Amino acid sequence: MKRVESQEPAIGRSALSIALFFSNAPVSAFTSFARRGDTYMRIAALFGIALLSAASLHAQARRLPTPTQDQNNSDRAIDLSDPLIFPRAHSEANASTPMNGSSVPVSQLRIPSRAVKEVERSQKAFEAGDIRASADHLEKAVQIYPDFLQARNILGTRYVRLGEYDKALAEYQAALAIDPHLPQTYHNLCVALFFLRSYSDAELAARHSLEFVPQHVASRYMLGRALIAQGHATPEAIEMLRQSEDKFPNASLILAAVLFNQGHVDEAVTELRQYLKASPDPDNKQKAQCWLQQLSHEPLVASCTGAAAPPSFR
Repeated sequence: MKRVESQEPAIGRSALSIALFFSNAPVSAFTSFARRGDTYMRIAALFGIALLSAASLHAQARRLPTPTQDQNNSDRAIDLSDPLIFPRAHSEANASTPMNGSSVPVSQLRIPSRAVKEVERSQKAFEAGDIRASADHLEKAVQIYPDFLQARNILGTRYVRLGEYDKALAEYQAALAIDPHLPQTYHNLCVALFFLRSYSDAELAARHSLEFVPQHVASRYMLGRALIAQGHATPEAIEMLRQSEDKFPNASLILAAVLFNQGHVDEAVTELRQYLKASPDPDNKQKAQCWLQQLSHEPLVASCTGAAAPPSFR
């Protein structure tokens, strides 16, 4: 089969580029119009060709992966043990979507169709539960087009799921080199840095994300986590966690531990009760229940005998 991918026009080429293409074309390409000697006919023909080209570009652009309904739930609760402290929504499907009025880099308007196909294959593998195959397709996508911002962000999330945090960090850094104004990339970077235990750098990345989108709940959660991990149980850290605990139940566990260490036992009890209302992780749920019984001076069930207070949560 004859390969034609390299001959396809770049996605999103502007009308000006189309005009320049025709202005630089050989004269022979327009001899049929020249014979007519009709200026208006030539203009109409060029306009028609431009419209056909624009329609073709639009059809290619539509092939880019689009967010699903599930992906739009960007602040859903996740378990602390899950490497994805960020949800799928922005980090995957919307990774190259401009946020907060930012513009799309020119490089994202020229993505080859072969690279787009690899992203589509990656998504299918991901939905089938094959994270490694999904990452492999994304690696091919960025090999085809190194400036593919969306693919780099998604590839970073795949590496995080695989526990390959150094590789994830490299992808997010590459994404920032393409577009340093995308808040979701800073949030993703924060997650990778957090798992690499670079907590001060994670804090900085979370702050960058919040500079663009101050109401981003996931970034508030990560900022609170990064501050606490550095031993900074500041009013700001507590506020960040309180603002995010409705979406991220594990924030309540962190708050309970912080408040307990500060001597605010009643508030710690309140946070534990809040956590237990949120359908938590089974292992953490049992630990939280035992700790709550200890703090509330309730009779301990057999499974709670000898449990540490506060316990070590996953």
